[in-house]
Order: sequence, then structure tokens, then C-alpha cells
Amino acid sequence: KYIVVDADTETNVWWDNNQRMERAQFDLLKSDMLAHARMKDLFVQDLEACPGTEPLPVRLITETAWAALFMRHLLKPSEVTAGNFAAEFHIINLPSFEAIPARHGTRSETVIALDFAQRIVLIAGTAYAGEMKKAVFTLLNYLLPEQDVLPIHCSANVVAAGDTWIFFVLSGP
Repeated sequence: KYIVVDADTETNVWWDNNQRMERAQFDLLKSDMLAHARMKDLFVQDLEACPGTEPLPVRLITETAWAALFMRHLLKPSEVTAGNFAAEFHIINLPSFEAIPARHGTRSETVIALDFAQRIVLIAGTAYAGEMKKAVFTLLNYLLPEQDVLPIHCSANVVAAGDTWIFFVLSGP
């Protein structure tokens, strides 16, 4: 996973566990992915992360119907008509595109790259749907603390007595 380094991310990202990507590398990767996408049938979903008073509008563009359906179940489909939807972030997920490490500055053919300034996430070389989910979590972990909101990966249920139960669970074995 890579994050574009700029004036904001330089001081606001914990770089010990994140890889830097220069804007020129990101732009080249994006250009090559968009050229690749022109040859594909694409599925577009207009979605909202954190539905409520301040949802984050996200447009997903992917080449697989099942990935679009996965995210449609994870995030809330937008009720805004397509012509009026104003995405704050775009996720472009092209599993069939493989990065060229020497060209794109990556360590392998698989790449997840986030540019907070352009508000774009690029996912390539992997069909693992969890990368889209984790990208949204990364966006929220970066944006929400500035709004005095603590993003938490959890689930909440309201029981019959009206109490709320919060479940914190890590995925995996």
C-alpha cells in the first residue's frame, strides 16, 4: 500500500507502516490504469461511507460485478441520482491491471495507492475485495479525526431492552 506524499500527508501520516509514493508515479499509474480500463466493461457504484449526518460519497469503478456487489453491501448505496452524485473519493479497482515496478515505482505488480489530494484510490493486480474495504477504512482514519470523530472498525446492535452492544472483532483466524 502506498500513499502519495505531499505537504499534508508528510506530517499527518505515520510513515513507519506506510510506503511513500511520489505524485508523478501515482499520476503515471493512474494514466496507465485508465488506458487499461478503456478496454473493459466497468461497473460503477455510487456509495456512501458513514451514512448519517455527514456521509462520505464514494464512487467505485471496478471491472468485476461481484466486487461492485461486495461494496454495495458494505457501504450504503447513494439515494442521489447518478447525474447529481458528487463523489468526494473515487476508488478504481482493476484486478487485471498489473503495475510494472520499474515504471510505476512499486515493489510488485500488485498495488494499492491513495492520493488524498486528488481523492483517488487505485487498486490493481489483486482480486481481494478486502483491499477496497481497507481503503475506505484508511480514508476514514485519515479524515474523521480532523472532525473530532474517532473511526472504529466495529459493529453495533441494539437489543430489545434498548441497550447498544458494540462488537470489536478482527477479521482472520
